[in-house]
Amino acid sequence: MLAGTHPDYHVLEPEKGKTTVSVEAVRKLTETLSSHAQQNGAKVAYIPRTEALTDAAANALLKTLEEPTKQTYFLLGCEKRENLLATLRSRCLYTFLSPPESQIAWYWLQKQIVGVNYNDALTALKLCQGAPVAAMSLLQPEHWQQRSVLCQKLAHGIQHNDMLSLLPAIHHDKAIESMGWLLGLLADSMKLQQHAAQFCLNQDQLPLVSVLASRMTNTQLFEVYEAWQNCRHQLMTVPALNQELLLTNQLLQWEALIVTPTP
Repeated sequence: MLAGTHPDYHVLEPEKGKTTVSVEAVRKLTETLSSHAQQNGAKVAYIPRTEALTDAAANALLKTLEEPTKQTYFLLGCEKRENLLATLRSRCLYTFLSPPESQIAWYWLQKQIVGVNYNDALTALKLCQGAPVAAMSLLQPEHWQQRSVLCQKLAHGIQHNDMLSLLPAIHHDKAIESMGWLLGLLADSMKLQQHAAQFCLNQDQLPLVSVLASRMTNTQLFEVYEAWQNCRHQLMTVPALNQELLLTNQLLQWEALIVTPTP
């Protein structure tokens, strides 16, 4: 199963370059599960990000959950169960997987990544809601560099009142994650305005957070935060959406709110 080669274990995720799971993908999975188990045992379907299902895909899955074939089990993962359709939630048993304590996660990360920086590791854990495996993925050099580039582009955009220059750092196949980083920086800026820097997630980016907090009011920050949340939700739930156009519009609206500092 770890190798992903077990014939009766099926993982359903968005295709590369896409943010949602289509109804066609669910129908294909349903057809596969309707067949007899190849090893004469149970069949397991794992959907790591159930919230990525489009409404049509969720409804198609619902029919299978109501009348599953014999010895068929579904594992549905999600960050927030309230994001799922109520009809889907009503047919599930819930198990909350709490993250380990930060020090335990740190010790584990030390064993997995040689020479990992302590502060970077703690920041990654905070950004990943304490999930060690997700933090390990984020700390991989190429992945961590993507976040660094986004922060650099954001700093440049604020300084030169050119938020559109941020587009290349967001418009790619991991746009959902990049927008999550932006939301974290915006949330930290609001915390900083309330004198709660100790609760900021991006402790390694406090100078950037401070600049962002100084260029927008708390009301404006909240407005931009909500707008990015809605933008991210649209990309996660609406298939065939023009991502570049959506992000461009969002960045231009943000740029209009940035206050130019007095010389």
